[in-house]
Amino acid sequence: MVANCDRTCPLSRRMLIAASALAVGFSLSAAAQTTSAPAPAQTTSSSASAQSETYSSSSSPYEAWLSTDALPGAAYLASPSPKPSPQYGGNRYPSYQSTFSHFAFDAGGGFTAPIGNDTHPYESPGYNVNETWGWNVNFGGGWNFTKKFGALLEYQFDKQKIPGATLTTIWLAANAPPSNAGLTYPLNGNVNTWSLTVDPVYYQPVTHTAGVFVTGGGGFYRKVTNFSEPELTEECYFYCGYGYEYETAAHSSSNQGGINAGFGIYWKAFGQDSNAKFYAETRYMWVDSPVSNQKTDPWGGGTEGLIPVTVGLRF
Repeated sequence: MVANCDRTCPLSRRMLIAASALAVGFSLSAAAQTTSAPAPAQTTSSSASAQSETYSSSSSPYEAWLSTDALPGAAYLASPSPKPSPQYGGNRYPSYQSTFSHFAFDAGGGFTAPIGNDTHPYESPGYNVNETWGWNVNFGGGWNFTKKFGALLEYQFDKQKIPGATLTTIWLAANAPPSNAGLTYPLNGNVNTWSLTVDPVYYQPVTHTAGVFVTGGGGFYRKVTNFSEPELTEECYFYCGYGYEYETAAHSSSNQGGINAGFGIYWKAFGQDSNAKFYAETRYMWVDSPVSNQKTDPWGGGTEGLIPVTVGLRF
């Protein structure tokens, strides 16, 4: 507080009061400037050490602030890469599948039933030779374009016997005038058909490990009809003797085209991620083989219709 002074105050007192007021104002101005100005940097070693200790002690908060956990999306970056999920029902191979996964293989076997012309009995040249039930083997390889679609190059062999009644009819017809073929009774006979075909296949999953598929195609077929008769031959093991063995007496062969179509089921026994699967399928196979001709091919069997049923393993 500054004391009041009226006109009666001496001049010296008035000057003292004015000087005191100027000193107080100057002190307040200097204090305000000191508060707003930054502190000068310390260059001594002790101050540098203190700053280093201060930075070290506070590094953890700064590191926490600079860590990737604080960045947007850090939780996704820090999490381990997700494993590829099974491609059940998928249409394309995922990127983690190797090229080898695209190769397709199959192998199987089963029984074969005749159908159509093959069920008609032999009556005269120009009519089909009928067949009984037989067996088949099948194997092939190809390429899986996707998880559902592939194509196979398949080899199949089918073997059917000719019924005894048909063989008797053939023997009687062959030994009656004017043929006099001289076939020996009893006759034996079979029909062998092998093929090399291109067969696309489409799989449709039903569960994670099982499903159905359709297949079909066509290609080259060779059909061979054999007739054999017993012949007296010498056989030697520990001693020599005579016996009868069946030898080919007549045959007919033809090369032609054919088609097949069918469906089946599959089961991934080794897990849903495995390419290996057991399968069972049935197909209709038709072979355009020529009808027998009395002059050129009296033993031909004509067109052939078969239903092979096959079980096996496929990749």
